[in-house]
Amino acid sequence: MSVFKPLEVFFGEHMFKNAMGLTVVAFVAWIAHRQGIGGAAHVLWTSLIVLSSLVIWRAGDFFAPASSFIQKHHNLPQSIKAAVIDAVASSFPEFCVAVIATIQLGKAEVGVSTIIGSALYNVLVIPAAAGLVATSPMKIGKEVVWRDNVFYLAVVALLYVMLTQFAELQPSGEPQTFWGLGAALIFLGAYLLYVFWLQHDYRKYQREHVGEPEPESDDEEDEDLIKITSEGRAWMWIAGMMILMGLSTEVLVTSAIALGDLLDISPVVMGFVIIAAGTSVPDTALSVISAQRGNYDAAISNVFGSNIFDICICLSVPVLLALPMSGATLIDLQQVELVWALIAATLLAFYFFWSNNYTLGKAKAGTMGLIYLMIVVYVVASGA
Repeated sequence: MSVFKPLEVFFGEHMFKNAMGLTVVAFVAWIAHRQGIGGAAHVLWTSLIVLSSLVIWRAGDFFAPASSFIQKHHNLPQSIKAAVIDAVASSFPEFCVAVIATIQLGKAEVGVSTIIGSALYNVLVIPAAAGLVATSPMKIGKEVVWRDNVFYLAVVALLYVMLTQFAELQPSGEPQTFWGLGAALIFLGAYLLYVFWLQHDYRKYQREHVGEPEPESDDEEDEDLIKITSEGRAWMWIAGMMILMGLSTEVLVTSAIALGDLLDISPVVMGFVIIAAGTSVPDTALSVISAQRGNYDAAISNVFGSNIFDICICLSVPVLLALPMSGATLIDLQQVELVWALIAATLLAFYFFWSNNYTLGKAKAGTMGLIYLMIVVYVVASGA
């Protein structure tokens, strides 16, 4: 058996060739960079960003069938699976970014900007991609718009309050925001409220549809990737993919910040644009696949569930982990207007999903993608 066979299985036949090509490019660029050849560093960091994003994507694909087995083995409600297991599967890269930025780099604002950038990407680009690949205009369920979207808007508003109202006036006269135990518990409490809300809706659905089988999950086709025969094997795959995601995220963050230094772009802006897009690959793949299968509610609800997890869990847990080591975490995020952009994008998405009798067509999908590009250009131009 070829030594590259495991990699070919992991990436898939076609993606394996691209991954190997990127690896060769990165290796040659590394040698050229060591020799002092101009421009080699740009190629090196760019190729590592793309390669690490591919690994994160594929690790998420292998994570899904294992988490689905756990859900079925313990007979967990679909609502809890969506809010916890699926959210972890698609948002673990963002969680790793927040941990790396807060604990390893001491720059929690990079994690915050990545979460905001990822949320903006999810709420504009993913529905746009899903709407463009859908075979027909996407008919979105009212509960997705009025439950998930509205709750997510409330969470974004909470984020803005946490960034502005937890500021302390320093001797220099400059306000600085510190997050400690109180801030972390507020975020965690908001997420628990969301889970309870989902559970309430699930029980209501059960009462109204007694005797009806639950809708089939999109995960069933993913089970062809790996054969899960026991809970122990499922947890082994989950742990392995989480480790792989964590290592790949480390490469992504390091490469993006290094490329930003070369281009004279701040780490906050690189987090908002590059790292956010790289960590959102699993969310994009899940929603596009759901849209292609005609499961439009899943394509959109995954966006909001993932974003709520990102803000509430990915920002609170790293703060808790940092408490014993360094105390309250300084959030030195000067670009608070990024949150206003996220609020505006969420309201725009709400209008697009609600208008035309809860239908998202290709014209509105294309508009959402264009608006995202305009925001990115503005942020890069103003922050570079």
